[in-house]
Parts: sequence; C-alpha cells; structure tokens
Amino acid sequence: MTSAPPAPPLDAGSPAEPAPACTDEPALLRAAIAGDQPAREEMVRRHHGRVYAYLYQMTRHREDAEDLTQQTFIKALRYIDRVDPDRPVIHWLITIARRTALNHFRDGPRWAELPEEVAGDTTSPARQAENRERVDQLWEKARRLLTPREFEILWLRFAEEMPIADLARAVELTQIHVKVIIHRARHRLLKGECPP
Repeated sequence: MTSAPPAPPLDAGSPAEPAPACTDEPALLRAAIAGDQPAREEMVRRHHGRVYAYLYQMTRHREDAEDLTQQTFIKALRYIDRVDPDRPVIHWLITIARRTALNHFRDGPRWAELPEEVAGDTTSPARQAENRERVDQLWEKARRLLTPREFEILWLRFAEEMPIADLARAVELTQIHVKVIIHRARHRLLKGECPP
C-alpha cells in the first residue's frame, strides 16, 4: 500500500488558522451579490483556504482539491444571489464544495482515503508541533475506525466548527440524524471500535 502524499500547507483561513469572524462580512456579501467585483474577490480570498482544506481532506489529492475549489467558487459566484447574507457564507461554500466533490467522484473512488493533517492553534512552535501530532493521531484513528460518512460529519462539526443546522443542510440529513451520527462516532472512537 502506498503512503498518502504529504498534506499541503494550510493557508490562512484554513482549520489551522481560522479566519477571524469579520463583522463586515454581511456587508461584503451584499456588495458581492450586487455585482461588486472587488467584494467578490475578497470573498474568495477570505474563504479559499478553508474550502481547499475541506476538499483536500475529502480527496487527499492536491490537484483534485485545487480543481474542485475552483469549481466551487465558480458555482458560488454564479449563484451568489441565492445566499443569505446574514448567515456565515463559509457554510454555504462548504455545501457547494461537498456537492461538487460528490458529483466529481460519482463514477470513481469515493474518498477511499481521508485526511491526515489537522493543525493545532497554539503560538509556541514546540507546543504547536506537539498538539499537531496529537490531533493528527486522533484524526488518523477516526479515519481507521469510522465510515467515510461519519468521518465527514465529524470533520465538518469539529474541524470546520460548522453548526449542526448548517451541517445537516450540507449533508442532506436531519439535525437529529446528524446528532446521532456524531454521538455514535464519538462513542466508537472512545472505545476504539470499528464500524459494524
């Protein structure tokens, strides 16, 4: 079995360094909806890293993640008038990214390998390396023990910090179903059990 390619460096705004919540995001989004090109470019700049990191976690292939990220933003900008400017735009973008990836891989392998790298967020380089190793081990364990669906839901909830309501819409499940999956997956991780 070949080892996975090294994970790409995470850009600003990726799970390693979440983009700060911008108080002007609704205004920026309204300007983008109105057709303001600089506002559209700023929206892409702010969220590119997180969308790419999500797609890389799902595909484990840099080129696929790059292509799917580009396709995601093309679709987002084409249908930007459909977004609610009073809600976090990243959740809408992740939903588009997920659907784009599912369509792309419909006839091929479906995320046979899942993420390897999730970074810590401390300032000390030694502490950051130590935390990154722990987080990597936890996500590696999750990759081994959980189904791809369970892993994806845990990733969106905890790495992307997506609220349950937005996560449920993104994966097209009810909120209760998402909560049950999270509960069972966390329980299985704690016990070290493989899926039935």
